[in-house]
Parts: sequence; structure tokens; C-alpha cells
Amino acid sequence: MDLKDRTEEIRSLRSTIEGKSETAARKRIALLFDEGTFVEIGAFVKQRPTELGAVDAAAEGVVTGYGAVNGVLVFAFSQDISVLKGAVSEMNAEKICNIAEMARKAHAPLVCMLDSCGVRLQEGIDALAGYGKILATLNSIADETVIVSSVFGTCAGALSFIPAMADYSVMTENAELFLSSPDVVKARFGSSNAGTAQNAYENGTVSAVCTSDEEAVEKIKEFIAFTCDAYVTEDDINRLTPEIADIISVEGYDVHNVITAIADDGKVLELNPGYAKNIVTILIDIDCSPVGVVANNGALSADAAEKASAFITFCNNSSIPVLTLVDTDGFVCDGKENILNSSLLVSAYMNADVPKVTLIIGKAYGAGYISMCSKQTGADIVYAYPCAEIAALPAETGAVFMCAQEIIQTEGDPIEGRNEVIEKYRHTIASPLEAAKRGHVDDIIDIETTRQLIASSFGMLADK
Repeated sequence: MDLKDRTEEIRSLRSTIEGKSETAARKRIALLFDEGTFVEIGAFVKQRPTELGAVDAAAEGVVTGYGAVNGVLVFAFSQDISVLKGAVSEMNAEKICNIAEMARKAHAPLVCMLDSCGVRLQEGIDALAGYGKILATLNSIADETVIVSSVFGTCAGALSFIPAMADYSVMTENAELFLSSPDVVKARFGSSNAGTAQNAYENGTVSAVCTSDEEAVEKIKEFIAFTCDAYVTEDDINRLTPEIADIISVEGYDVHNVITAIADDGKVLELNPGYAKNIVTILIDIDCSPVGVVANNGALSADAAEKASAFITFCNNSSIPVLTLVDTDGFVCDGKENILNSSLLVSAYMNADVPKVTLIIGKAYGAGYISMCSKQTGADIVYAYPCAEIAALPAETGAVFMCAQEIIQTEGDPIEGRNEVIEKYRHTIASPLEAAKRGHVDDIIDIETTRQLIASSFGMLADK
């Protein structure tokens, strides 16, 4: 066969493979990448014959390649449920590991599109070993590559670890994600939503549940834009934020509104919003540069500490600076304290090398204050609002402990005496001015200058 004939043969084979472009796996690839930019890798990979013979599987059941997503270089694999139910084989796993290594070398994001019913049983242990190779490879690149996953169909067994390992994961509403069969879980434990997208959202495995493939892919694109400096804005870096004063003056305010006021164009992307809602982890841009925000939305808990620590680690691995907004009485006392998980937060802050700016917007008491990136536990610069309260114990507790005798001896109503002592505690011991006098706070700032001062601080720390 001469070169011309061989070339035509390969072209014909490629046309056959690409003719399957109507499969869900290839449609998802087309949705993700900018038109005309996707380059497929490993289209001709084929399994080795086994005792049970060879199986004809187009592209070995997974589409792998690279291209541009809104101009950003991205690598991806998309499991093809139309080919042997997307079953993982030895060579299928090799293709996935190869594209993951390419992403690592290029320091580019890797998108994992998951839709598979399990391993290819005909290959036995070789297919099962493929699972292990995939997980080992993703783990090895995690510090150098942003990993994004989306579950479009079934993601079962060891493959269910991929969304949990990823930096950002989404699911379509009818998809399934489980380690053990939902039917078994329901029979043994009576769980009614085992394996569902809603369950994965509530336990923090995925950040969003989407109504369609298109919506899921748009979420992926949005995340990539935030993490790869692809966002462009004309929002004034010196824009004042007087609205924050009104937001935080309301009892039980929503810290999401504070973050929105700071962000470029008010645009935010929240990670794991369904889990540990007392801590908020959000990506924003400030002056077109990504910033990870960790903010209290209630008392801290072990689950909140675990969630925030994972986010901080992601930001550190991705060279994204961290802004911490503090307003907490400390750790919740619910009889279920997990000291080990609670300690993860302070460790994550201290181990992170990225620029870290902390803003105390309300209460900062005890172990909660120390854990939320204080000057001593990793912050490069700490600001506080004039209304901030910073002390070892909340005013209601600390004042009573310190001044119990004074309250007892108060003439008239002891309750009035107690309230007076608490207010005195707030304006003296817990005052941000006292913290600033001792260097624990670098500056007490006007609320309306929040955005411009945070931007200036991260600009100053850019070469850290």
C-alpha cells in the first residue's frame, strides 16, 4: 500500500470516528470548546485482544483532546455512553491519563465529562487497574492543574471519587453519583435521595445542579473564566462601596451581598453553596484578577472549617489570592465538635503562600478569630471596620466574667448594670482601636473605601 492509499485509509477511518459526532459525548465537547479549536488526541487507540476477543469500540469509549474555551487553553475528556456504556478499559484509562498529563505539562485546566456505567468486565483486573491509574494521575497533577468535573449520566464506584477530587464539580439534575448502589443504600439505611444530584449538592460534592447539558457546560466555562484571568471589566477600581454599611447594619445580614458589592460588576461564582452554609466560599474578580473569598455567614463549625480549608488549598494551588471576611462569635457549641476537622482551617491558612488579606467586618472572637486568618495565623494585612469587635470572648460572656462583682454591687437594676458593663467591654477591650494599638490590625478603614483598599492591598502583594 503506497502513501496515498494509506493516507486515504486513515482519512476514511477518521471520518467514521468523527461521523459519530452526534453522540452525547461529542456534543458536550462541541459545547465546551470555541468553534473549530478542538483537536482530538488518541482517536485511533484500541484495546488489546483478550481471551474473550477484541471489542470494536469507537475511540475506545472516551473522547480526549484540547482546544480553546473563550480563548483559554483547556484539555478535556468526555466519556461516551453510546460506546459499550462508556465502560472504562485499560486503554480507555490510558487515554484519560495521557490527556491529564498533557494538561499538567501545559499548566492548563482539565475538564472531566463523566458518563459511564463502570468497568469493562471482559478485561477483568486490567480494567479495574485502569480506575486506579486514573485516580493516581489526577491526584498527581492536582497541585499544578485546575481540575473541573461534570456528571452528565451515571458516575459510579471508584469513578465517583473524581468529582470529589476536582476543584469544581457540577451535575445535571437526572444524573447519578454514587460509590455504593443507591438501591442497597435505600434498603439498608432508608435514604430516599442516595446517589441523586441533590444529595451530592447538599453534601458538598458538587457546586451546582443543572437542568441541561448546556447549563452544566456554561458553569464550567464560568469557572474557567474566573480561574484563568479571562474576565474583562470596565468596573472602576476606585468605586466606593457605601452600600456595605447598610447591608451589615441589619441583624442577620447576608454576607453574599457584601461580597457582591466588592466584586467587579457584582459578578460571583460560589463553590459548594449547598454544604456548610455558615461559611461562604466564592470566586470573584477585583480589577480583572481572580480572588478567592472566605466569609462567615454564622458561627463556625467543623464542616465549615473543612469546606473552607479545601477552598483555600485550591486557591493556593491555583495562585489565587485569598480575601477573608470575618464576622463570627467563634465555633458553634452543638455537642458534635470535631476538633480535628476544625483545625483544618487554621492549618490551611498558615500553609497557603498566596497573598492573604483579612477584613474584620463584625465580630471576631476567640478560636473563630484565630482560625479566620488573623495576623498571627497567616494574614499579610488585616483591616477592620470601626464597628468590629475583637476579643478573646464575646462581649456578653467576657464582660460578665471580668466584672461579675461590679455588676453585683450595681445600685438599682442589675440587668441595667450588666448591659452597661457589656457596652463598656465592647468599646474598650473589644474595640478595633485596641487591636490596632498592638499591631494586630493594620488599619481601621472607612466602609465606603473597602473595594479600593482591598484592590490596592492585593496589588501591593502581587509579587509575594
